[in-house]
Amino acid sequence: MTTLISKMMLKTLLGLGLATTMLAAQAAPLTLPADSSKIYQTKNLKPGIVLKMYAEPGRQVMVNLPHNATWIVRRGAQQAANGVMWEKVSWDNQTGWVDSNKLRFDAASTKIAAARRACMNNPAVVEKACCGYPETAKGAPFRSVPIFSVRGLKPGQSLIMYMEQGTSAVAIEIPHNATWVTKLGQVARGGNVSFENVRWAGKNGWVNSAYLRADPKKTQEGDAKRRLCSGGKELLPALNPAVVCLPASVIRRLRESGALSGAVLDQLAQEPK
Repeated sequence: MTTLISKMMLKTLLGLGLATTMLAAQAAPLTLPADSSKIYQTKNLKPGIVLKMYAEPGRQVMVNLPHNATWIVRRGAQQAANGVMWEKVSWDNQTGWVDSNKLRFDAASTKIAAARRACMNNPAVVEKACCGYPETAKGAPFRSVPIFSVRGLKPGQSLIMYMEQGTSAVAIEIPHNATWVTKLGQVARGGNVSFENVRWAGKNGWVNSAYLRADPKKTQEGDAKRRLCSGGKELLPALNPAVVCLPASVIRRLRESGALSGAVLDQLAQEPK
């Protein structure tokens, strides 16, 4: 595994993908003070490029934020260092410093947050945990959904998830400490390598399953919430994954990166017998 990771760091952000690119910017700062009711997102970042969050401005990487990250909350503190205006923010239960010039207001997420806040403050709502739960999911039987976390990566590294898009595949960066990764029931295998079709942060794509581990606590938490909020009494067992071939667009990106041997890629691309 160490050899594979080293190879990917030398190659590109493609392949199994460890995104370690530093973002340098000369920034005009956002206007203080911050409004914690407003949600922000990253801007001007391409797939495979991340926004690094630091423990201190420009020092000690905490986590990579994906190129399309949202639900970023400004904390009302800015500091100039090394030609960059750093912004203190919170994202995914973590608080640190990011380049202020890489943030923009996210009106859609702010609207969702306002609706959830109104639900939480409504005395007529008994089950506050169900605020935002989709109406279409209520009253129907549901299956247990095993939840997974990312493993084997360090701060400043990311697990690349490939989303099919035409003849290519868009890279989404999953942080080194991410959880709530849901397997969607499809796996492609080649030799000792397997790629799983997963959902994370509202996006579906393919990841190397070697970097995933089961998270029983989150699985139990998610199943309990669905049982409570759906009103359904029946909890069906999780499905066994179907073995499929890896989509051609993902194979193409992996082949370009040189992360895997041609023989393994050919196996991943084959229809299961």
